[in-house]
Amino acid sequence: MNEAVQATVKLDGASYDIAGTLAKPAKPPSGAKALLFETQASDDVKPLALERGLAVLTLDLGKLPDKARAPALRDVVGHLRGALKMKRVLGRAQGSDADAMSGASSAFDGLLLHDASREPAAPTRFIATWGADAYWREKPRVEFASGAPANGRRFYLAGIAASTATATCVAPVNARPSAPALRALFVALDAWTAKGVAPPDSHAPLDADLASSQDLKWPKIPGLPAPLEGARRVPKIDSDGNEIAGLRLPDLALPIATFTGFNAQKDKKAPACAAGAAIPFAATKPDREKNADPRPALVERYGSRAYFVATMRVIADKLVKERLLLPQDADAYVAAARSAPF
Repeated sequence: MNEAVQATVKLDGASYDIAGTLAKPAKPPSGAKALLFETQASDDVKPLALERGLAVLTLDLGKLPDKARAPALRDVVGHLRGALKMKRVLGRAQGSDADAMSGASSAFDGLLLHDASREPAAPTRFIATWGADAYWREKPRVEFASGAPANGRRFYLAGIAASTATATCVAPVNARPSAPALRALFVALDAWTAKGVAPPDSHAPLDADLASSQDLKWPKIPGLPAPLEGARRVPKIDSDGNEIAGLRLPDLALPIATFTGFNAQKDKKAPACAAGAAIPFAATKPDREKNADPRPALVERYGSRAYFVATMRVIADKLVKERLLLPQDADAYVAAARSAPF
């Protein structure tokens, strides 16, 4: 059950009212009480957090000016620790909210941050993620000069774009979900902050894994939008046009399409297309030859649906063993493989 929550934040003589909801786990935790603080309602991590015994507070910071968000987080989390007797508080946010959480990191025990431009200071433990769209937007991501610090891990979700809105996009939209990775990484963060169990090693591009966007050798794929103009550093790609570095979930490790972090705009006057593109492989060699598609067809690369499903099982189980995928999500990838368009 969700309880309504109201908070008032005072800063520089101004007062800001923010509203949200508090969800409590059906079974109270056997040990110390813990809370997950989200700035946007989610259906990916929240159910898992409740199942693991954490309460979940969703509090919208959208009405606060940027400069007020980090102070507001410190104030609210400090109050919650006392009022709700929370021994451990985790945070989850993306974009500008993730930057605010980084600025207020001392209030949290651990943070799961997506597409943040700054990272939390030690000793707060954090897991940072981002997707392919981060390199292809108007202001592209700039990589850190060195690897993650001891209190953090970095995971690049290869071939995944945050937006799946289709209205203004020319090519089929890349709808690969980030949720399976985020669920596994949340479990890792929970164990890291509760029991000191070290999370999996980072899976993020290093300098050698990046190249100038103008130097990428894209296959001549029918219907592939032209990459954005202008020099930028982006992950290298394979012969299919799929990204090589980072965390490759089963549907990229065993792909049925080329997945990009960019698309093309239908109407220049409409809102920008922020989604990636997904250009499916042909089912058979004659199908691809009809369209002059250089990428091997599904039957050419996998032989049969049975082989494809069996291989998907192996890949998914390996990621489960590495704690980068939960068993239920591994099963979902295998189930989806049974419907592959052979």
